Amino acid sequence: MVRDLYMFSKIDKEAEVVWFKISYENTVHSEADITSLFAEKELDMRFAYLDSLEDPSRGKYVIFTEVEKGMDIKSIADELGKMDVVLNLDWGFSKNRAVQTVEFPLHLLGERAIIIRAKTFVNILNIINENVPQSEGLLTIIGLKSGAGVVKYLRDMIDVNDSNFLDLLNELLMAAGWGTLDYEMNTVDKKGTLRISDSFIADDYKESDVPTCGYISGFLAGYISESLNTTVQVRETICKSMGSGFCEHQVSPAPKDVKIEHLLRGESY
Repeated sequence: MVRDLYMFSKIDKEAEVVWFKISYENTVHSEADITSLFAEKELDMRFAYLDSLEDPSRGKYVIFTEVEKGMDIKSIADELGKMDVVLNLDWGFSKNRAVQTVEFPLHLLGERAIIIRAKTFVNILNIINENVPQSEGLLTIIGLKSGAGVVKYLRDMIDVNDSNFLDLLNELLMAAGWGTLDYEMNTVDKKGTLRISDSFIADDYKESDVPTCGYISGFLAGYISESLNTTVQVRETICKSMGSGFCEHQVSPAPKDVKIEHLLRGESY
């Protein structure tokens, strides 16, 4: 059994990685026709997977290919989209050269991982909130530790710096199924706004009178603090569970002399 996931790896820095997500009519020759076009265009397919389990009449073909910088990908995508068997096509560039295959047992960011339903995760959060005093602070600390740990692992694989750490975070959130990220961030003042669409926590909470993504706020604080080597705090001000179209997290500098390790130990400030 093999599970396939694309994350970060050290591939040819002189090349670009382009991804294609193709929805196609499931015929006996569909996959062959699509693959033949890639071969004709001399695109180096680094990884691909097929999925036709959700609807036997339709298939999904996800392809990551390595190309020379400057290649006209749009014309290739246009030609691909016009194929009779192709129903829908999304494509784009992976700015951070994201490629990694993962086999069973599933590993994510260097550690054994499992797949659980978002509802199960939210149920765990609800039980903690109902039975643990100051549960919001506890969940924030758990998120802080997780976010900081992710950066430490990524640094062994790729240069994490002021200019790319949020792009890396966006790829990570999408790959893990947490949501998609839009941001405005001043790395000098350590202030910014991060908006997450399709947050897996908020989507499953459905309706709430208060923000529900405290764990994600903590994760973001840990991730940003470790990336910038300075401590920031993150607070969710708008949540999809409260009726908004997205979740918004405000980033600001932590009080003077507070370090990330203090927050991870749960020290007050």
